[in-house]
Amino acid sequence: MGSAKSQTVGYRYSLGVHLALCHGPVDAIREIRVDDRTAWSIGTAQSSSAAGSGAGAQASYGSLTGVSAEAGTGGASVATLRFAGMLPGIRLGASYDLRLASDGSRRTVTLQAVSHAKSTGITTWLVEPASTAFAAQSATVTEAASLPSLSQGAAGGRIRINAPELFGGETREGGIVGDIDVLMGEPAQGQNDYLAARARSDVPGYRGLCSLVLRQVYMGLNPYLKPWSVRLTRVLQAADGAPQWYPAKAQIVPEARIDDAAVYIAMDASGSMSGSRMAAQIAAVARLIREISANAAPDAGAGPNDLQIVTYNAAVTGTVLRRNADAAAYGELTAWVEALSPLTEGGTDYGAALSLASAFFSGAAAKHRILIFVTDGAPSPAATLQTAKATLAAITGVDVFAFNIALADTSATAELDNTPVDGVPVVPPDDPEALVASLRAGFGRGPDMNPAHIIRECLTNADWGLGHAAADIGPSFTAAADALFAEGFGLSLLWQQDGTIEEFIADVLKHIDAHLFVDRRSGRWELRLIRADYDAATLPVFDDSSVVDWGELGRRETADLVNSVTVKFSDIRTDQTGSVSVTDTALVQQLGQVISATVDYPGIRFEALAVRAAERDLRGLSAPLLTGEITVSRIGAGLEPGDVIRLFNPRRGLDGLVVRIAEISHGDGRNNGIRIKIAEDVFALGRTAIVGGESGASTALILPPRPLTRRWVEEAPYWLLVQEQGHAQADALLAEDPGCGAIIAAGERPSPDALSVQVWADSGAGFGLEQAVAFVPAAHLTAAISDDPAEDTISVGGWSGLGDVAIGTLASLGPELVRIDGVSATSLTIGRGCLDTVPMSHAAGTALLCWQQLGNASEPRFAASEAVAVKMLPETGFGTLPLAQAPADQITLASRAIRPLPPGNLRANGTSTVNPNLLNLGPVLLTWAHRDRLLQTSSVFDAYDAGDIGPEPGVSYVLELRWVDPVSGAVLEPVVARLLAGSANSFTLGKDAIPLATAPPGTRHFELRLQAERSTGSVTYQPWTARAIRLFVPDGIKIAEAGLWAEFGAGAATISAARAELWISRGASAGAMSAAAISCGRADLFIERGGASRPTSSQVSIYIEVLP
Repeated sequence: MGSAKSQTVGYRYSLGVHLALCHGPVDAIREIRVDDRTAWSIGTAQSSSAAGSGAGAQASYGSLTGVSAEAGTGGASVATLRFAGMLPGIRLGASYDLRLASDGSRRTVTLQAVSHAKSTGITTWLVEPASTAFAAQSATVTEAASLPSLSQGAAGGRIRINAPELFGGETREGGIVGDIDVLMGEPAQGQNDYLAARARSDVPGYRGLCSLVLRQVYMGLNPYLKPWSVRLTRVLQAADGAPQWYPAKAQIVPEARIDDAAVYIAMDASGSMSGSRMAAQIAAVARLIREISANAAPDAGAGPNDLQIVTYNAAVTGTVLRRNADAAAYGELTAWVEALSPLTEGGTDYGAALSLASAFFSGAAAKHRILIFVTDGAPSPAATLQTAKATLAAITGVDVFAFNIALADTSATAELDNTPVDGVPVVPPDDPEALVASLRAGFGRGPDMNPAHIIRECLTNADWGLGHAAADIGPSFTAAADALFAEGFGLSLLWQQDGTIEEFIADVLKHIDAHLFVDRRSGRWELRLIRADYDAATLPVFDDSSVVDWGELGRRETADLVNSVTVKFSDIRTDQTGSVSVTDTALVQQLGQVISATVDYPGIRFEALAVRAAERDLRGLSAPLLTGEITVSRIGAGLEPGDVIRLFNPRRGLDGLVVRIAEISHGDGRNNGIRIKIAEDVFALGRTAIVGGESGASTALILPPRPLTRRWVEEAPYWLLVQEQGHAQADALLAEDPGCGAIIAAGERPSPDALSVQVWADSGAGFGLEQAVAFVPAAHLTAAISDDPAEDTISVGGWSGLGDVAIGTLASLGPELVRIDGVSATSLTIGRGCLDTVPMSHAAGTALLCWQQLGNASEPRFAASEAVAVKMLPETGFGTLPLAQAPADQITLASRAIRPLPPGNLRANGTSTVNPNLLNLGPVLLTWAHRDRLLQTSSVFDAYDAGDIGPEPGVSYVLELRWVDPVSGAVLEPVVARLLAGSANSFTLGKDAIPLATAPPGTRHFELRLQAERSTGSVTYQPWTARAIRLFVPDGIKIAEAGLWAEFGAGAATISAARAELWISRGASAGAMSAAAISCGRADLFIERGGASRPTSSQVSIYIEVLP
């Protein structure tokens, strides 16, 4: 019969192809789907053999000479770096790359504290990791190339798909198996070797194009190509791979959603976490559990979650476990976490952290396994890393997400992390919002993009956008980005050029309910969100005096009202179009039927956000709003789209009606009336939905705004006017009006949800908005300090925004301006008395505000002697603090900008700490340093004790003498003597210069105040502040010539006397005063030797002051 022959029943098909996806580069390829089935995704433990750089431009901070590093010893968590000089601009919690000159190697360190010793000029950094060590050498310092805080994913390289059963395997249609090159489209991307081998040298690098290269991938048994689709994220990559603008608020992950999962969370409770870091970790994990609880949907068929939380240091310090968690279990987990103490101690044993994981996952059946590992330190002992790795190797199918808190060295945690979705994020310390945003990465499908960033890139992208310069974008974009981030309002959109870019921008504006316009005054693009962010009592009023034509105003008929809104959105749970409906039930009953409208918001992926958008739209469609067009006089020339005004017209029934401007036309040259399209304002983002079915709770903690406690309001110094206006413009303003001035106001963030603060000022005509400013880092003194300029290390506490404090910048300590030379959580090294201030005494509790980088001055429109009340109104997503609730700060302007700077470094006989009896020992040589207001306008600030600068042309010096009240100690006016020093920087003071005859009875002290003077026109200006010293009145109370003199009350020794007869000598008058006999029981004795070991009677006098 012969042998049987094999029969061909089908063919295996493989394909090499280049799939172009979109403009590149992108952040991450997150998922590849074939025929709507997942062939590969991040977190499925499939391999990625390479990672793209993903690094943007790194800021350079300069070079260090002779920098050395000493590793931490004895369990210390930090290493010590030392170098001569200072390096301005660095911040705590930030990571920096040090490129060493000796071998070209790079050391990445995270800064924990900075101090500067003025006496030696040495700056000390405390850095992580503690193992950092190298010999003294030169090094360049740049910003570290760090991982973004959210999911970056497979940023290029080669991935392997291994899904042979995707379409049913060999018995049906096969599957997908093979290698795929992910070309991100980086600016320096070279040729792909697979494409080059087939098309030779004619293949470009495909820069600017994100694409996939299938390297002869097995496609199954079907000869027909199935549809491929790719899920990707592009948020942090801007045009040509440049870093994204304002990256901290670019990504929005509004909620954590997970079902049928086993989640193991290891929380670091080691000693280095103690305090604010542990508190932030507690807040973030508690917030995460609440979100998982709020979004769990067991009634929708999803399985419940298992959760175990472990705290660890050198061992497990606590744990809580709940299986198949319900609402009560989630509440118990949250309560357990929130009851943890923020005070921790001990080492960082990675093995202990994961020691309970195997048993936990063994009891979780087939649930999705997720392990979250949080730490702020390297493994200690180091061998515990291997223990942890062995534990994970024995657990199958677990996705490990590792997070570093302020630890730039991710080498150890990267050995545990197996999810390239986010690498190992380095999260700033003391920031629970940043940590919880990172933790959500383990439970989501990638971040959304902040709509403000989307619109900004559409405006500025030179390839596919409108090509505007970054300078064309106004500051309102930052405020809008902050507000949208706080609201959790992110969008994910695909623009396929099926419409114009203007239409795409309009669609984004429709999603977020906002206006985009060009400011007529600045020429810059501005973005204004339509929110309840105003105080109706302060809005501009338009009535018959300012409205030229009331036009046609009308309201919707009842029959035209909509009582139900359905929003269609891209449901992240199903990857299909979802919908939610919101209904005004009262209006349904009134109309007797449901009148609905459907709105498409494809950029929304979360149901909770879709509900809020639907409620927002229903508010506008269900109310009989007044709409129409009016014409106003040129009083409305400053109005812009989105502005809110009030209308008064009793004849039309308008009694302060609040309306918002939709469109505005500024006239055509013949008719200069301003035509305004208006709509009654009811636009505020909804917070409570009337909706059936599931709706996730909002995760944005938006609360009513609170008043600012630590704030600072002052007249702006000349330096700030130059920074704001430029040198030429500032000098021109002062030449025209020497008394003109501006106001600077700064304050700390009063609550985590506060976005920015409005500064309002009233100089007599009522409060008006000056500007909106950012919040600044703030702290307060925990111990009092004197006015000694050498007292430059101060104790501080109560920080907010510590990570934003930059070395070398200005801060206000009460009325004194200081330079930040070194910083930690508990102390500061400062340069005292900067710009036009001098060192002053400050009590414990005095606020310190680091305002330079974030503070702005108002327009210089105020006049000298003008009294101004200033209020600061913080803004949250909930709205703006009402004007009536804000405390007022009162200042009176005093021509600060035109005044000369005070002389620096005042010394008496070579010392800044003056013995009050110095004049009784002989003539006193006073010296000081020149200062120049016109030269000292850079960002390098000279402290009070710096040497000569200048002097400013026309400046002369005078010493003003005033008596001191013997009872109260207050300085008495007027000036009793003016000692002229001319333009010199020294003066010799003798006894004969003191007009003793004018002293009030009983006077013991006088004050000598050093002033600079410069005349402008007929006015002579003195500095904003001045340094003064106090001395005893010469020959005030004298016994006789003797071998030593003593001051009672000085405390160096003691002397006993039953009775003392005192001879009083003032000038030429002398005599015995029997009535002046003073009984002394016991008094303190201070001996002044005047520089000699055994003074003689010709050198000193017995000088006794009897204190009350």
